[in-house]
Amino acid sequence: MIQVLDTHQLGASGIVAATALGTKDGLVLFDTGPESTFDNIAAELSRIGFGPADVRHVFLSHIHFDHAGAAWRFAELGATIYVHPKGAPHLIDPAKLVASAERIFGADMQRLWGRIAPISERNVRVLHDGDRVRIPPFDIRAIETPGHASHHHVYVWEDNLFGGDIAGVRLGNGSPLPPFVPPELHIESWLESLEKIRAANPAKLYLPHFGLVPDSVSAHLDAMEERVRRWSAWFLDRIRSGADEQQLISAFADYEKAELLAEGADETLVHDYEAADPSYMAVPAALRYWRKYHPEQLSQ
Repeated sequence: MIQVLDTHQLGASGIVAATALGTKDGLVLFDTGPESTFDNIAAELSRIGFGPADVRHVFLSHIHFDHAGAAWRFAELGATIYVHPKGAPHLIDPAKLVASAERIFGADMQRLWGRIAPISERNVRVLHDGDRVRIPPFDIRAIETPGHASHHHVYVWEDNLFGGDIAGVRLGNGSPLPPFVPPELHIESWLESLEKIRAANPAKLYLPHFGLVPDSVSAHLDAMEERVRRWSAWFLDRIRSGADEQQLISAFADYEKAELLAEGADETLVHDYEAADPSYMAVPAALRYWRKYHPEQLSQ
């Protein structure tokens, strides 16, 4: 049993999901959604005959609040939380993470993400690249996949893969987009991570934004790779031409919207993509990437 659970964040459907897997040791959740949507996830669990206390294992792709914000709620009910080693300290003591997010989201923190609380160390289990967790009848393997965030994992079981954000945002009948966010965007790592996903050869790919990829996993990954390369080059060209941050924010929003519309999206779907992956976030991410890792390219 695999079920995509809609968090209905801010009342919107089809944007942020958790994925549930039935096992002989209770439910597994891949990501949790934000704490602000915990009651919605509880309702989704009830819809399939379970409750929050039935979730015994939570595998986090990474610790951004739209993916891990509700993890502490499940930990309080006894769930084990599995996470990348770089993410674990911030689950145990989220003070720095919260302070950083407050600088970005300000007064919107509570509305967007809800309450963030520490998770007891006894409920946190660190997974390294290639580690496997046996939860009968499944063997769940973590694959380290940086690029979107340095503390990112995807998870493989049987012929399924939960792709986190490194595998892209894909809503409705739209195209896969790479969520470029600061501060850890790294293009080379992203491309290497896509190769790792290809090597795992999954037949089914599940995304937090949103759900089961409806067609070929290979084609999806090819489209992701093309966009990662093209978007990073787009930013480089405009940084070289002297565009400032505000100019880039406006230009990139127009660029992304035009792409989606050209590929068949309507205005509602474009709005949903913006909610799932705000285009303005890509600008400081790309600026930091090019300035930190390839400053020599900026003067050419």
